[in-house]
Amino acid sequence: MNFKLRSSNSAEQMDINRKIGRLGERIAKADYRKNGYYTLDVKSRGIFCDFVAIRFLDKNLDLVFVECKVGNAQLSRRQIWFKRLCQKAGQNFDLYRISNEHLSYLMENEIGVDELQ
Repeated sequence: MNFKLRSSNSAEQMDINRKIGRLGERIAKADYRKNGYYTLDVKSRGIFCDFVAIRFLDKNLDLVFVECKVGNAQLSRRQIWFKRLCQKAGQNFDLYRISNEHLSYLMENEIGVDELQ
């Protein structure tokens, strides 16, 4: 879990951003699982979210499309479109945001995602 957050090389910075995004996604999934959800990975590029969280409440299915963002990362145009589509259709869309401070805390204390569950 030791990697820096900034680089002067743009290709290296993209790689860092990708790693941070994956870490944020793992943290979000662990949080949802802790709250009784099952998480489904979305591998297809046709869905504009990181994962889908589901759980059964009595006889109802609670379905949440989750997009995880770390720090100041913003939704893309396609993700904004998908969020609005979910709202119009009455579906849940959660923008799960992790602050840079919280991410730094987890990294400094070397708290793994397994420890979050």
